[in-house]
Amino acid sequence: MRERASKKSSPIPRVLPRGRHKLDPEVVAASQRLRLLEAIAELVTEHGYAAVTIGDIATRAGTAKRTFYDHFPDKLACFLAALDEITDKLVEAVGRFFAVPGTVRERCEYSLRGYLELLASMPSTSKRFYLEAMSEGPEAADRRMAMHLKFARHIVTLSRDAERLAEGREITEQHALGVVGALHALIFHQVHLHGPESLREIISEVVPLAVAFLTARVAPQPRDARPRKRAG
Repeated sequence: MRERASKKSSPIPRVLPRGRHKLDPEVVAASQRLRLLEAIAELVTEHGYAAVTIGDIATRAGTAKRTFYDHFPDKLACFLAALDEITDKLVEAVGRFFAVPGTVRERCEYSLRGYLELLASMPSTSKRFYLEAMSEGPEAADRRMAMHLKFARHIVTLSRDAERLAEGREITEQHALGVVGALHALIFHQVHLHGPESLREIISEVVPLAVAFLTARVAPQPRDARPRKRAG
């Protein structure tokens, strides 16, 4: 049984007809890619990234091994593409949660609470996103930074579209990025030690803390502010 998640119905077929068919080559390629991404996601959850081979991925996806190389140059590229899919779905979910009526503070609290609840309800996805993605070299590290930035920019856009903060200042990208990085570090720590299902245990403490920092007034620094040299 697949984890509960908000997925829109997709026209891409997961099972292709045998023998000759009249399906568009682009549809066939999209189906193959989708199944390869689902396959690596499932296998990494079951066995860990290091233990999974390209042959395993192709077999689980129901494709030939050469088909894998039509879509990805190596295993890491396939895994990073799967992480991108997860990131986009989580960012989209944050936007839906943020759409509730209320102040920026109220919306932030509701969306962060909803985000943690969603992760707790999808333990396999959370494990891939927060544990396996943390251990796969510089490319994965770059992708994590890009993911943090995507979340931060999304928060900035949502808050700007909603209303100004009480102090009359917008959330800046750097401000949001700092909060996102701290929040994801707390989530990683909890998932690593106690598993994704335990995330509900930290909601009441982590959410108010993150919201407080996210909506805090940050005094702007003068453009010409520079450290003063000590005399003598």
